[in-house]
Amino acid sequence: MDGRGLPTSLSVFFSQGAILAVTVTIAPPLPEVQMPIPTERLVELYCAMPLKAFLPPVVMNMALILLCAAHGFLTRSLPENFNESKFIFVSVCTTTFLWMVFLPTYFTTFYTYHQAALIAFCLILNATITLLCLFVPKIYAIYFVNEANIKFSTAQNESVTGRQILVSSFSTRSSRVTPLGASTSN
Repeated sequence: MDGRGLPTSLSVFFSQGAILAVTVTIAPPLPEVQMPIPTERLVELYCAMPLKAFLPPVVMNMALILLCAAHGFLTRSLPENFNESKFIFVSVCTTTFLWMVFLPTYFTTFYTYHQAALIAFCLILNATITLLCLFVPKIYAIYFVNEANIKFSTAQNESVTGRQILVSSFSTRSSRVTPLGASTSN
């Protein structure tokens, strides 16, 4: 690992924080009371966030989601041993679909408590799908895939099994690591 991921992650994190700080400063959310149906004895207290403060973080998140979808789509043909991009792509596509369905539904919902329930359901569903797409294949591999049946690609484009790597990677006569296929004559 070359360490380029941390600065990128921090820049995305701090840019999201800066966008939120600017939007909350320009258009702060205010508590408001509404009576959805004048003849009904129901008053709702809610946090009224202007649309100009709500949209920039959502647009930033959607841009990140679409960037991840494009990256997952472009890297879907990696070698079979390192191919997690198809699971990332499925996870990102379901996230995109959920948010595309969520946003119009959220803004057309009549009652505030329905909006709160809708956003909670959307976030729980999104987290569940993401966990299933990213971690169920790993759990399956840990518990149900036999280590001896796994094929690894080496630098010499040879195909070896997991047991051959364990046996031939380390020399028992010395403390150094020997390359695959090299003889260990000491």
